[in-house]
Amino acid sequence: MKKIFTLVCMAFVAMSVNAQTEESYTAVDADGNVDVAYSSIIDENNMATNVANGSSVVKFSTANVEVEAVGSAEPADKVDPDDPTVNLGQDITIGNLLDETLHLYELVSINSTKPIMWEKKNQGDINFSYIAGTGVPAVSMVAEEIYTDGDPTGKYRVVYTTFDPATGGEPQSGLYYKFTTKVDGALKVGIWANKGNRLTLLVDSETKACSPYLVEGYINGQNYSEDDVTAGRCTAEQVGKKKFMNNDEIRALGSADKPWVIGAGNQPFWGNVIIDAKAGKTYWLFQSNSQIGFQGYTFAPGKSKEDMTGVESIKTVAEKATGARYNLAGQKVDSTYKGVVIQNGKKMVVK
Repeated sequence: MKKIFTLVCMAFVAMSVNAQTEESYTAVDADGNVDVAYSSIIDENNMATNVANGSSVVKFSTANVEVEAVGSAEPADKVDPDDPTVNLGQDITIGNLLDETLHLYELVSINSTKPIMWEKKNQGDINFSYIAGTGVPAVSMVAEEIYTDGDPTGKYRVVYTTFDPATGGEPQSGLYYKFTTKVDGALKVGIWANKGNRLTLLVDSETKACSPYLVEGYINGQNYSEDDVTAGRCTAEQVGKKKFMNNDEIRALGSADKPWVIGAGNQPFWGNVIIDAKAGKTYWLFQSNSQIGFQGYTFAPGKSKEDMTGVESIKTVAEKATGARYNLAGQKVDSTYKGVVIQNGKKMVVK
């Protein structure tokens, strides 16, 4: 009986330790190496080799987080068999006319598609590597006849209905990520958003409600200034370089009535979105009517999203390699880097 009790206690201790350990996943590391979850299912041209039913699904996990990355095919363009330079619209089969005024038709089938790709990319000036997938996240699709100068052309293209926070829905195609967490905690996801004025969403798959998130990172065109030097936020050498911005700074660039739009207008964003994740919940990550780049994630059991911002959230990244240095965004830097760095979990300024 005593032995059984001891084993039970040890199991509870192991569960407790596991539940409190911060964990992370990186799709592309600081040296540009693509994780095996992706590299094992793409060919030399970055095309997916595991396509089934029009989609490529990549699965990976850490102790308390399971992830599915879903990339989908898009309709290919038809060409004139007598003249390959002539585009005949997208290769789709249409059904009944749905709306004559808008020239919309039932989409019966997609006959041929563009290849699904999982491609490594990098925002070179700050060494932000990420995986870029394919497909517009869509709740539904119809066909639209293309009109020129008010006249029908006999060519058709797909029109996507994208996710609307007011009405919900579920992506049926396109690029999106599914995160399922086993325990409560803070989930921080590194993303590249090419279209800053599109909705960037983390959706509770059960309620179809958007989860409020904190955001931090870089926005194209937002650079350090002399005022930042005066305030102690950067060194003189960093003036004119891209500025790592916190949630308040980024939100100040937008408007209160657009909580799912990151930053300033149509400028690219790269950085982190952070939510409070609940045990047993699945969250979808995607950007409406556009693709989103994925760098990786960090999950901290038992913590809130406020605990995972700024320097404190990247301590474990710095501790992975003794002596390695990282900037405030968690990117690895070399000895020539000037400014605030994290080394062995400690913050310091290099001049």
